[in-house]
Amino acid sequence: MKKLRPLDFLLTITILSLGIFLTVKKLTQHGNIIKVNAAGNHYEYSAKKDGIYKVRGALGFTTFEIKDGRVHIIDSPCPNKTCVNQGWHSPLVCLPNNVIITVEDEGEFDAFSE
Repeated sequence: MKKLRPLDFLLTITILSLGIFLTVKKLTQHGNIIKVNAAGNHYEYSAKKDGIYKVRGALGFTTFEIKDGRVHIIDSPCPNKTCVNQGWHSPLVCLPNNVIITVEDEGEFDAFSE
């Protein structure tokens, strides 16, 4: 077995730190647009306008709150309520009700739009 050299240790710490930073940044993401896909229907909300909204999914209505550019699910008709316990991050997913909520910045590109 090969011994770790100082540069190996430094590289490992750097990669781990970057991974933790990017994960925390993504989980606490703020954006300009809240995009909702609910049972095949697509909706967009301004992340600058705080409020409580409802969308109809496969099982019924999912209620979510937008506040300070972030979003979280307040209530959903799914049996286990896992989506309600996801907190303030993006994406939020309620599989039983077929609802996906994401926070995006205006002008953000994805692989398909380039």
